This record gives sequence, structure tokens and C-alpha cells, in this order.
Amino acid sequence: MTKKIIINDCELPIMKALWQKDGIASPEIFAEISGNKSTLRTLLARLVERGAVRAEGINQRTYRYFAVVTEAEYIESQRKTFLEKVFDGAAEKMLVNFVQSEDISQEVLERLIRRIAEGEGRQ
Repeated sequence: MTKKIIINDCELPIMKALWQKDGIASPEIFAEISGNKSTLRTLLARLVERGAVRAEGINQRTYRYFAVVTEAEYIESQRKTFLEKVFDGAAEKMLVNFVQSEDISQEVLERLIRRIAEGEGRQ
């Protein structure tokens, strides 16, 4: 994802549906996501307009939608934004906060330490 494409929280259920089953028609999306069809159509149109989703016409009233932004790209973008906004870009501050705030077992901590050590070996 070269250009940052914004996906708002209200649009995320649509993106999640597309990441699960790419290339789904609008009636399938409406069946999977609760909400007003008119609102969902508007959200889909906004996603298409911003380039997060691509639409192909099936007939005059029905479109098939495809995710352009991958789930991995979205997660990476959100991770970076969150880290900058909340922890001033300091990953160590974030990790310390999570370890202190969450109920993390010794086993999970040991796995995290191993993964961090493996990551250091790649640099």
C-alpha cells in the first residue's frame, strides 16, 4: 500500500467481510453485516472512491466487491498509527505497558522473549 488509504471504524466490518471472502456481491455483504442497506451502500461507495475496494458490475443494480487494501496492510498501518499516537513511536514503552497491564502468563512471556531474540538475530 504505497498511498495511505483511510478505513474508518464504521467501514471495518465491510473490509473484514471482504478479507474473509474476497469478491462478494452486495447482497451477500448486506446479509453478513447488520445495518441499513442504504448506509452500507454509502460506506461501500466511499471505500471504492478512496481506493480501498474495487467494484465490478454484475448487472445494473448488483456489484461484486474486492478488497484492494489487504488485511496485513491495514494492520501494519494501524499498528504504526497507534504506536506513534499513543506511545510516541516507542515500541518498548508499548510492550512494557502491555506486559504490566495485561494478565500475561509466564509461558506467554517466555514465548515473546524467544520471538524477540529470534528477531534480533535477523538484524
